[in-house]
Amino acid sequence: MGSSWVPWVVALLVTVVRLDSSMTQGRDAPEDFVIQAKADCYFTNGTENVQFVVRFIFNLEEYARFDSNLGMFVALTELGQPDAELWNNRPDILARSRASVDALCRHNYKLGAPFTVGRKVQPEVTVYPERIPALQHHNLLLCSVTGFYPGDIKITWFRNGQEQREGVMSTGLIRNGDWTFQTMVMLAMTPELGEVYTCLVDHPSLLSPVSVEWRAQSEYPWRKMLSGIAAFLVGLVFLLVGIVIHTRARKGPKRSSSSTATLRS
Repeated sequence: MGSSWVPWVVALLVTVVRLDSSMTQGRDAPEDFVIQAKADCYFTNGTENVQFVVRFIFNLEEYARFDSNLGMFVALTELGQPDAELWNNRPDILARSRASVDALCRHNYKLGAPFTVGRKVQPEVTVYPERIPALQHHNLLLCSVTGFYPGDIKITWFRNGQEQREGVMSTGLIRNGDWTFQTMVMLAMTPELGEVYTCLVDHPSLLSPVSVEWRAQSEYPWRKMLSGIAAFLVGLVFLLVGIVIHTRARKGPKRSSSSTATLRS
């Protein structure tokens, strides 16, 4: 909400609510009550179609509203009938309320658009299998796309360059709560040696689509890592055994020499 029009809308709402003297005079009103006025702007295709709505609420019940599409105040309950009639007979209030479509809504849209509808954040794309991969065993490939804005995004799976439509599942668009989104698109597959799976992501923040590949291999990194660790441990054991044998071999002659020196004395 732009700071330039905050005092304007507050003045409008206060003026309208003050006219509602019938709410608390001449009626069986409770000792404690709350009167609220809420203003909303609704946009379609940018500012092509703009609707300005002010809702008037008495103790959590909306009793009247102004709708710019109608250009007048409307009573929603019996309580709001005299008030809507009173406000509709005030040309100054009607004129300012109708002008709010441009003075408030369209003006505020121009101020906030660069930080809202114009905001673009590139996605982060990661591809990985659900389980430890093994050739000719059913698995799921997960394409995780996180931290992007806006929510308009297209994610496509390819197998050896051919688009995959069967076996594709999605979590749908998930809001992160910080003006970004995330989603995950899964592909059911049975990998064969040499196959290449590609997750292609197209988003308004990207100059060109981003693709991340996953290749089916006979030896996977985790196996190589385990083999390396095993070889290291075996080498370490042999090294320790060698050090122990060497140390004992050096201690043996020293004890023999010491005994000989004692006998000579």
